[in-house]
Amino acid sequence: MSNLSGFVKRLRDIMRNDAGINGDAQRIEQIAWMLFLKVYDAKEQDWEFDDTKYVSIIPEACRWQNWAHDDKSGSALTGDQLLDFVNNTLFPVLKGKDIKDSEGNVIIEGIKVTAETPIKKAIVQTTFADANQYMKDGVLLRQVINVIDELDLSDYEESHAFGEIYESILKELQSAGSAGEFYTPRAVTDFMAQMIQPKIGETMADFACGTGGFITSWLKVLQKQVQNTADAKKYSESIYGIEKKQFPYMLCITNLLLHGLDIPRVFHDNTLLKDVLDYTVDDQFDVILMNPPYGGSEKADVKNHFPSDLASSETADLFMSVIMYRLKENGRVAVILPDGFLFGTDNAKVNIKKKLLSEFNLHTVIRMPGSVFAPYTSITTNILFFDRTGATEETWFYRMDMPEGYKHFSKTKPMKLEHFAPVVEWWNNRQEITVDGFDKAKKFTVQQLTEELGYNLDQCGYPHIEEEILDPMDLIKRYQEERASLNATVDRAVDQISLSLTSDQVINQVDFANGVLSKLAEIDSTFSERMQKSIIQLALQGKLVEHFAEDGTGEELYCQIQKEKQQLIKTKVIKKEKPLPEIEENDIPFDIPENWRWVRLGDLLRVISGVSYKKGDVCNFGMRILRGGNIQSMRVGLADDDVFLPTEYRDLEKQVTTGDIIIVASTGSKTVIGKAGYIDREMPDTMIGAFLRICRPLYAPISQYLRYVFDSEYYRKHIRDLSQGTNINNVKESYITEFIIPLPPLAEQKRIVTKLEEILPLCERLK
Repeated sequence: MSNLSGFVKRLRDIMRNDAGINGDAQRIEQIAWMLFLKVYDAKEQDWEFDDTKYVSIIPEACRWQNWAHDDKSGSALTGDQLLDFVNNTLFPVLKGKDIKDSEGNVIIEGIKVTAETPIKKAIVQTTFADANQYMKDGVLLRQVINVIDELDLSDYEESHAFGEIYESILKELQSAGSAGEFYTPRAVTDFMAQMIQPKIGETMADFACGTGGFITSWLKVLQKQVQNTADAKKYSESIYGIEKKQFPYMLCITNLLLHGLDIPRVFHDNTLLKDVLDYTVDDQFDVILMNPPYGGSEKADVKNHFPSDLASSETADLFMSVIMYRLKENGRVAVILPDGFLFGTDNAKVNIKKKLLSEFNLHTVIRMPGSVFAPYTSITTNILFFDRTGATEETWFYRMDMPEGYKHFSKTKPMKLEHFAPVVEWWNNRQEITVDGFDKAKKFTVQQLTEELGYNLDQCGYPHIEEEILDPMDLIKRYQEERASLNATVDRAVDQISLSLTSDQVINQVDFANGVLSKLAEIDSTFSERMQKSIIQLALQGKLVEHFAEDGTGEELYCQIQKEKQQLIKTKVIKKEKPLPEIEENDIPFDIPENWRWVRLGDLLRVISGVSYKKGDVCNFGMRILRGGNIQSMRVGLADDDVFLPTEYRDLEKQVTTGDIIIVASTGSKTVIGKAGYIDREMPDTMIGAFLRICRPLYAPISQYLRYVFDSEYYRKHIRDLSQGTNINNVKESYITEFIIPLPPLAEQKRIVTKLEEILPLCERLK
């Protein structure tokens, strides 16, 4: 293929026109099963070359080369004929179902798998067990198949290059809804594999392997040590994986086939459905590399497979127990866990940490920034490194800060392996580090962690100077964990009070408990507001409502608004001004859907200054003048002490109208600056004062969406950061006009507004 770099784009452009594809996740799943068959077909050709007796498990009519390949003779299946074959023959056969004629005679046998079936053949049925075919247009399906069939996987260089392209497909999972849980950034998996130092002859396992990132990173490091055929055999037999969900399992198998593993020892199964006490030495591994699913809540039938003291309902906790039971003596582990595991104080979490510190050597904890897994989750995660060489004596904690020039990681500014360079440098020369009064790296003895800190491993964390805006589910999870942790702390304080012998001890414990109770009250009182911010941020990222192809694009809406703008200039309603700066890649703060567009606010609205007046002209009737006190919670209200000016002050441009957004542009309060209110009704004879600004949309239908943009923490933080003053904070017009925001199609904007109007009042009820 001459244009590998455009491979994904070509497929995307074709599939956008198919009514059966709804969103990125379905598009990637559609591509995945076709890629698997193409890659598997290339492998089978190699196996047939090496073994003349090789027989495919796939019936001849269903092998890629016999139905998908277009020899340009005009005989290739297409249109309804292709759809019928794929839906009614190919998929049933690969799932194991026989195809029969009208008289009930079997004309094509479904593939059959038994205990004796070799892994490299059995993976076909396992891969297709729950696969889906979404496309409804047979002509478009033929076009997609032709693009995929152009891949020449018999050519080493093209096959290797496509391995890199396949990685880009896996990356897209991060922005494809919940599918992002299956993908760990390669910078992270590569770093962990390097630090674990693989050796030829060792076995490595990942019990929730997703798309196979840890496995391929392990193989990448290990491959450099292969010197002969014996090493090559050990290399190919070194990995073991389990994946519960069918879609990532399919992606993983394809990934490993592309990496040259003819017999990928990866199984479609659920790790948590086996009693951990039944594991023997034969079930153990030298190395375990994992990013367990977290945030899930497991039911009793899963928890029953674990000792009662370790039977947490949190999925990641249960995987930690599996890891400890399946690690060999002298074995090594690198595992990613959320903050909740570190500070959690419920009985199961504490017992898991007791087992970890008493039976294993937890030597290093690397705290990672919160945006590593964005946009799938904003929860802060950590890498725990431990081995089975004895009990923990001391643990080092190191906080990995964002690299210079980065505020967060995103699709356009992803995490890179080089960002771990400071970690590696510190790892090899460990010392305690303090930055701005906060611990960045510090060593704790096991006595400190257990006796003084009560198994709280939340050390050297991030000082949250700016409020962290989490996704709603992450926020709920964090709230529940913080509340549970604080409740447990209060319970311990109460126990201590009951055991205290002196009045001084009682007073100390009561004071301590009061402090914790105050913290509980604080997180309860702020939860509603934090949830509202989280939901609005979710809306701006395009993750609140579904996307539909018939909505059109943000680009189309932008062009329409620019036509409106030119008309206003032509009729001299507004003046022509110099063009706004181009939006550079480094300006983009987060990922948005493909059919949205980044725009500057100045291309969507105009900013109008308020009226200046003399105090002596204030009267009791005439033109009402709005001031800062009228702006309240995205609404504009009237007040008993409103001032009025004579009608001579009337200025139609400065007179408010429905759809206007009014902002506080000058104030001494850092928390009030930029605050916005929405004019949701007619307010006759009302203008704004000098300390306010009107932001008036150039195209009225977008005003309600813009209302929520101005109510977002994304906008408020931007204004706070820029409007610095000695005593007075001021919002310059450029702070607004040059601010970049995501622009969805108008139809989607309406769905977003409807959903926000439904959800946000529920948040208010939490107060």
